[in-house]
Order: sequence, then structure tokens, then C-alpha cells
Amino acid sequence: MTTARNEAIAVGSTDAGHSDPGQRGPAPSEPGAARLDALIESIPGIVFQRLLRPDGTLSYPFVSSSVALHTGYRPDQLRLARDGSLDVIHWADRDANLARVHESARTLKTCDEGFRVIARTGEVRWLAGASVPRRLEDGSVLWDGTLIDVTDQKRAEQWLGMVMDHAADVIITMNDAGLIDSSNAASRVVFGCDPDSLIGQPASTLMPQLEQGDLSEVLRQYLNTGETTLVGQGPRELIGRHFDGRLFPIEMVLSEVLTEGRRLFIAVIRDISQRKETETALLETQRRLTNIADNLQGLVFQRVLTDDGHLRFLYITGMTLETLDLSSQAVIDDGDLLLNAMDPEDRKRFLEAAHHSARTLDPMEDDYKIVSREGAERWLRGWSRPYRTDDGTVVWEGVTLDVTDRKQAEKRLMFLAYHDALTGLGNRTLFLDKFAALIGGQGPGEEGRPSRWALVAIGLDRFSIINGTLGHAIGDRVLVAVAHRLREPLGGHELLCRTGGDRFMMLLTDCDTDEALQLALNELTGKFQRPLEVGGHQFDLSVSLGVSLFPDHGQDAETLIMHADAALHEAKSEGGSACRLFTPAISEQANLILTMRHRMRRALEENQFKAYFQPQVDLATNRIVGSEALARWIAPDGTQVSPGEFIPIAEEYGLIDEICVQVMEDACRWTAHWNTLGLGDITVAVNISGRQFHNSRQLVEIVDSALTKLRLAPHLLDLELTESAAMSDPENASRVMRMFTDRGIGCSIDDFGTGHSSLAVLKRFTLRTLKIDRSFVKDVTSDSNDAAICSAIIAMAHELNLKVCAEGAETPDQLEFLRAHRCDKVQGFLIAKPLPPEDMERMLRAGIPEALRGPVPAN
Repeated sequence: MTTARNEAIAVGSTDAGHSDPGQRGPAPSEPGAARLDALIESIPGIVFQRLLRPDGTLSYPFVSSSVALHTGYRPDQLRLARDGSLDVIHWADRDANLARVHESARTLKTCDEGFRVIARTGEVRWLAGASVPRRLEDGSVLWDGTLIDVTDQKRAEQWLGMVMDHAADVIITMNDAGLIDSSNAASRVVFGCDPDSLIGQPASTLMPQLEQGDLSEVLRQYLNTGETTLVGQGPRELIGRHFDGRLFPIEMVLSEVLTEGRRLFIAVIRDISQRKETETALLETQRRLTNIADNLQGLVFQRVLTDDGHLRFLYITGMTLETLDLSSQAVIDDGDLLLNAMDPEDRKRFLEAAHHSARTLDPMEDDYKIVSREGAERWLRGWSRPYRTDDGTVVWEGVTLDVTDRKQAEKRLMFLAYHDALTGLGNRTLFLDKFAALIGGQGPGEEGRPSRWALVAIGLDRFSIINGTLGHAIGDRVLVAVAHRLREPLGGHELLCRTGGDRFMMLLTDCDTDEALQLALNELTGKFQRPLEVGGHQFDLSVSLGVSLFPDHGQDAETLIMHADAALHEAKSEGGSACRLFTPAISEQANLILTMRHRMRRALEENQFKAYFQPQVDLATNRIVGSEALARWIAPDGTQVSPGEFIPIAEEYGLIDEICVQVMEDACRWTAHWNTLGLGDITVAVNISGRQFHNSRQLVEIVDSALTKLRLAPHLLDLELTESAAMSDPENASRVMRMFTDRGIGCSIDDFGTGHSSLAVLKRFTLRTLKIDRSFVKDVTSDSNDAAICSAIIAMAHELNLKVCAEGAETPDQLEFLRAHRCDKVQGFLIAKPLPPEDMERMLRAGIPEALRGPVPAN
């Protein structure tokens, strides 16, 4: 036969191409065979017979020739593997296929056929079908079956499965009852549920908001009427439930699919937790920025320039709108509301800048003042950057800050730059500027102007007493009252300023003659003949005046001020309440003082101030037991400047403190050295200025530092304070003395008897020594009053358990008087003048001359 059936062969052994007729089933008749061949030809796929013998061997009595189309092998080229499977079946599918065959043979039920084959080309293809078994008389089982090529379908399914398994979103299918038919692998990640475990579960397992009954009703309504709130409505946000019970936000899209006559619903579910967090963060940021913008002391805006040249706001907010009593919408509707609130000059400048920025697209920075309906003024400073839109519109986005406080601060700083903060008068800078303007505009003698001006430096006499006794707060109020008094009408004065401290400066322009000048000066001093009343106190103040004349004494303000200050210094040196006109002699003296100040500053830098020592002798033992350290200025060339020359200037110009520190350190250094010589305890007395004593914290630090650095025991140091300095502020003096006494440092009152000591106050001082001033010792042998005073001081000191040291002993008679009245110690030229440290050391070793020694009391 030449039919397809004749082309089919039996496959029952590994021998090539031989068929065993005994292996075939009953042969059909010739007409039946023809019909069968025609039928086989029309079937799209492979037709086969499979035979399972009672001994368990498998064979394929018949395989249609179409097998070559799908495998590349003709039927006669097919072979059986050792397990009975066709050799073309993929090895991985053989066990499952054989299991199905044997199960079908046992039950005689249809066998599902499905496996991969490896074609001759090496390509893997999928075949699927079914075979129907029947049992033969000899007990064999014969299957008639068909296979079709489902490779394309399988590949599509694999591709779809791969896509679904790799999809980040969960994809589930549901039936019309809302039960899950399938799910992809994403359910494991999103919901923590294995996909297979979801099959047959209601969708509410994953989405608790979709209660099963409600979901079924929604789907049923959709199927019946087409109306729905879920199907085909786009994304809907719901709550998902994780396997661990945790709830989280999801987004679901539900759609309908019709496949193989079935209606399926596909839900695509996305975890939107991160998106919600981002949205929440963005909303919070937006809320925060909106709050900031709404509460900003200024404006946040977006504005445009219209074709007709008007500014229009697209967006505006900020606290400044409240100041103007305007709403954001009102300004958006009518931008002129903000423009009309601007100062007219600022509005003009603002619009010009806006048009320039629109032409050049340069950033815009603007300052302008706005005025509210109630008249309140606010200063604004704005920054914005323009850009041009596609339609050519220029848009600015920017911010405007309320800089009113800064403007006021700038105004205040400008005021302080030219005015005195306390009195409100002009300061030196304003004086110089205005003087220069006067000189530059119209000088003396021009067009009726006076031919001579007078610059008057004004100083309050003894003003420091007010600060020292009543405090600086009262002192400041007194200065304000003085400024007010000086402002009182004074004919011809053009300028008045405060130059600092208790100093003022005035320019008098109506003083062409000496008589006019004297009249103006008398009127100025007469202002203070009436007491000033401040804080319940009356102050009888006087002023000293220093005068320089323009153009006689200088052509510029600096020179005139310098000369007026020099004249004022001269007036104050005479005791105050005086007026001095500048003269060349005053200038020479001022230059000497200026030169001396400069030299002293340089000397301090070069450590030129040293200690000289005047020995102090114990009259009971004739021993030198200490010394007083006195300041000496020794230049690098060895020459000395007299203390009488530099000390008054140092005290007046605040240099005395630094000099005292240098002298103290030098005195401590030498005294520490002498105490290593085995000569007994040698003390040193160091003078402390009143300024230092009032700055007690700094003084304590200086003393502690000197003792530590120079390794001098505290009990070997004695600090001397003048009686007048101690009594100027006895409370402070007592407190500071106690601080030093607690440290083991001695304190002494120098020049005792020259001030106004009160015994009630004196006994509160923790003193070690009283020093009798040399003015009482000088005439102690010739003046009975001085003798009585010295005797009384010695007796009183002893009653207070204080030591007494007499200064200025210059004659043997004075020494004998002091010894007879049991004075403890003595110093003076009779013993020795102030000595350099090397000479002092020699005297410590040698002792005082024999002629000065007195009898030593027996023990």
C-alpha cells in the first residue's frame, strides 16, 4: 500500500526499521484501511498506537508519518529507550509520562499525554494530547492516541509565567464569586503568602475592605447590569492585610477577561506604602513650607509683568499682608494694592527695576518701604529671579523679607556712629565732620561771619567722686543732666558734643573780640552756679575750660581739639573751676607729657621699670627684716627718670597699674632670692594703686601669679595702700584686705595720719602694719604736736595689735625718739636710701652700721 498507513511503522525494539506483525493490533479491512488512512491524514498532529504486553514491555505498533514534521524523525527512525519510552521524549519528562501510562493501563482510563521532545535539530518542542486504552485478549493493553504540537502555547505560557513571576505587582485572577483562582509570585513578597495557598481563598483574605458578600454582590451586579464601583474604574486605594496581620496601603485595578467561555476578573495589586510615605512626607513638607511662607515676616510670591506693563501676582503670601490688612486673594486680584502701599519714590524705582529685569532677565533685588492704612511703616527687601515662559511672559519667583528691625538697627548704628549713646549729643566724629563742613562752606570773616571761633574743651571737676560714692548709674544721670544744662540757649554756639567720660566740647562762633569770648565763657561757667538735681541728690558741680581759637591756634579741628585739651589739662592741674586759653607754653608742656606717655609705654614693653629697696630695721633687734620696694625707671643706657616726673603722668593716664605689676614681680623675685641666703625671713612691702585696689579680682590674680611664678611665700609679701585710697571706699578696702589676709599676705596702711581715718573703720581692717607718714617724723624732735601725734599713733597701733613702721627717719635724734616710744620698725635715709638689689643684698649681709644700733632687750 502506498497510503499513509503503509508509511507508518511499528516501533518495538532498538533494531532499526523492522516491524513485527505480531506486535500490531487487528488489521482493518481494505476499505476500512483506506478510510482510516484518510482520517489520519486529516488529523493535525501525530496519531499513534502504544502497546503494553503482559511482561511489561512497551512498543509503538503504529506512529503516523506526521511525526517527522514535529521531530525531524521518520517513524522508521524512532527508537525506544531502555525504560520503554520513545527516545525522542525529553529525559526529564520520561518518568512522569511512564507513570501516567502505567496508571492508565491499570485503570483503563484515558491517559493524558504531555511531554517535551528533542527534535533532530536539537530544538525542544512540546507535544500534548490523549490516548484511550483497551485490553486485548492476551492481556496486553493497546492505546490509540493523538498528539499535537503545543510548543507556541507552552512558550507563551512560560513567557507569561515569567512575566507574572517577575512582576513587582501582585496579579490574581478571581471567579465571579470573588474566589482566587491564581496568583503570581509577588504575593509572597507583598502579602507574605505563598501563591498556591491563595487558590480558592476569598479576595478579602488579602483585602479586608472587600468583604466576601459585598465583593460577590459587586461582581454579580456587574455581570447582570454592567454597573460597578470596582471593575474597570481604574486604580482604587485600599488597605491590604499581610500574612502577619499587618495592614498597609495598596492600590488595586480590577478588570474583566473573557477566556474559553469563562468570565475571569483580574486584579493587579500594588504595595503603595513607600509612595504613601513619600506623599505624606511631601504633604508635610508642603504644609511646613506653607506655614513658613504664611508666617514669614515678609512675602513669598510669584508675579508676572503683563503686556501693558502692569505687575500681576499669581501667588503671594506672608505676614506683611496682615500688616497691610490685605488678603492674598485681594493682591492676586489687584496687584496695585501692594504697589500703592509703597512709598512713591520707592514705587517708581521698583517699577523701573522690574522693567529692566524683564528686558535682561537679570535677578532683581529691591528695597522699599510700605505704609499701612494706619500709617505703620515697614521696610522690605526682596530677591527674585525671572524666567521667560513659552508665550513670552516674564515670571518672577522670589521672597521679600521684612527688614524693618535691621533698618532701625542700621539707623541706630548710624546714630551711634555720630552721637553719644548716653546723652544724645554728637560725638567727636560728628564734631569733626560738621567743623569741616563749616570750614569748607564759609570761614570766619566771610560775608558777615565772625572773624574768630573758639573751641572750648569742657571737663567736669571731681566727677569721679560721684561715680565712686553713688555709683555709675547716678553718674550717668548726672552726665545727662549736664548735657541738658549745656544745651540751654547760649548765644552763637554752633556745635556741642560729648567726647567721652566727663569731657564735652563746644564751638563758639560769636567771639570776634576778647570781651565777647570772655562773656561767652562766663555764661558757660555760670550755667553750673545752680546745683543739678538728680535722683533726689543735689550736685554742686564746677567745670574747667580749655580754649583754643580758630584760626589763631590752628586751621583744622584736630589741631584745635589737641590745643583745647592741653589748655583743659592745665586748668584741671590748678585744682579745677578754672579756664585756660591755649598758649605755646601749654603746648610745650603737653608735648612733654605726650612724649613721656609714649616713652613709658615703650618702657613697659621693654620691662624697664625695676624695684629699688629701702631697708626696714627692727628697732628691737637692730636687724634688717624687710624692705619697701620703690619703682625706678632705668633706661637701657642706665640713666634713670625721676619718679616725680613719671608717676603723676602714669597715674593720670592709667599706666600706673602696669608699672606696679612690673615692680611687684621684680621685688618678689629678689626677695625670694634673699630668703635663700639664710639671713632669716626678709619681707617686702609693695605699693598698690587705688585703681588696682578697686579692681580686686584682677589684683588677686596678679598677686597669686607673682607668688606662684617667683616662689615667694605669701607671709613675706606686704601690700601697702595709702590711707586716702582705703578710706575712699572702706567697705571695698575691708573686703579686699580680708581676701589677702586669708591667703597669708599682709596689708598695711601707708602715709597714716595724712587722711581722714575713722577708728571705727580702721578696726575693721585686717591690717598687719601702720606706717607713720614722714611729715610727722620730720619734726618729731622739735614740734611737740608731731611728737604727740607719733606717740599716739604708736600707742593706738599697739592697742590694735598692729606693728608700726615710721618712714623718713633721717637723723639719730629721730631714731632715738622712735626707739624710746617703742616703734617697731623704721626706714629712711639715715638707714639707707632706696638701693638697687645688688646693694640691698650686700647690706643684708653686713647689717646696719654700729652707730645706729640700740640696746637689745634681754630675753
